[in-house]
Amino acid sequence: MSFQSFAAARNAVLLSGVLGASGAIATLYNPPPPSYYPYNTTNIPYTNLTVSLAAPDPPKALPQKATAGDLKWQPVMDFDKDGCYNVPAIDANSKIVQGLEHNWVSASQDCRDLSDLENNNVYSRARCNSGWCVYLYDYYFEKDVALPNFWDPGHTHDWEHIAVWVKDDAVQYVGASQHGEYEIRKASDVRFEGQRPKMVYHKDGASTHCFRFANAADDAIENHTGKWFRGDLVSYNGFPGNTRSKLEAHDFGKASFALKDSSYQGQLDRAKPGEVNFDTGRDEGSPGNP
Repeated sequence: MSFQSFAAARNAVLLSGVLGASGAIATLYNPPPPSYYPYNTTNIPYTNLTVSLAAPDPPKALPQKATAGDLKWQPVMDFDKDGCYNVPAIDANSKIVQGLEHNWVSASQDCRDLSDLENNNVYSRARCNSGWCVYLYDYYFEKDVALPNFWDPGHTHDWEHIAVWVKDDAVQYVGASQHGEYEIRKASDVRFEGQRPKMVYHKDGASTHCFRFANAADDAIENHTGKWFRGDLVSYNGFPGNTRSKLEAHDFGKASFALKDSSYQGQLDRAKPGEVNFDTGRDEGSPGNP
């Protein structure tokens, strides 16, 4: 007998012994008849068994309603391709944005479309005293992904902020929110389009997203409009009806709407340059009515 014939015979004997010792093993290979199933699975296309969960659309943007000062200093934006566009957080019927899942998705999935720029809001609040005015601009993003396509330490909902400090009708400083704190630069170290600071929303290395100051290379625009972008602005007193109070009361988890009274002064404290003589808790003729 050849070695091959011997091996085949040996395997046949071993297999028959195993199957004889445990009939349960054999039944694993004996599926129930079609009548066992409560419905007929024959010839059902695979695609019909797949559930597709469409991402929710952002709310419809509020109409622009902003003071002249808030509009004058509003930053112009670009967005690196590894992140979302900002979108409206609330509509005129007080419908709050749902946000997007951040686990097992890319950093820009379902949140970086031209339609997001065509339906867009930015929110602002000014505070003036001691010869200074600070304009705080608030941007909402539907998710903030740190580890794309994995269990993610990021979060649904992201609010980011830009503070523009003005004296003698000129920008003196700009602050960009970065993970709860601010990077603050003198105007001489900031790039501008006219009087508007150029800012970029980007992914900060292995961390989550934040704002950064634009550099010369950022004039190669990455957003869908092909130009520096400004969303429709809504000032603190420009919200229709009770939409602002609804927005202020909503829980955005790890993120926070910075313009509400309970957050605003703390944001200004963190965004204030040390050499600026300014009371972050006092208004003189601000925030104004659009």
